[in-house]
Amino acid sequence: MSFGAVALYVGRDYPMGTAMRMGPGYFPTILGGLVTLLGLVLAARGLIVQGPSISAPAVAPLIFVLASVALFALTVEDFGIVVAVVGVVVASSLARGRPHWGEILLVSVVMIALAVGLFTKGLGLPFGIWPG
Repeated sequence: MSFGAVALYVGRDYPMGTAMRMGPGYFPTILGGLVTLLGLVLAARGLIVQGPSISAPAVAPLIFVLASVALFALTVEDFGIVVAVVGVVVASSLARGRPHWGEILLVSVVMIALAVGLFTKGLGLPFGIWPG
């Protein structure tokens, strides 16, 4: 709910536009509203439905996933999107413990295809595909 509320707060000063001609505030406002609504539904359900208590969170997987996002941000500009995506997949897969290299290879290939197709070709973002 907090992330949704922050998105709503950030998007409030930007012009909304319409569904056909979206302004800069359209996406954060719609997404923030949906995330807030989903958070409210989940919180209400958590208060109504009885279930097992929540155990302490595992900190190591969280650190690996956050580090993988930072790794992407630090490598995409200098090393290209292919190397950055492989770094994200490998670093985030370490959150599970022992890596499964077959899965890492498969996920890397799929994510590279999606990232290159979506970001560089589809959206035209100025990411280099390869180092250099």
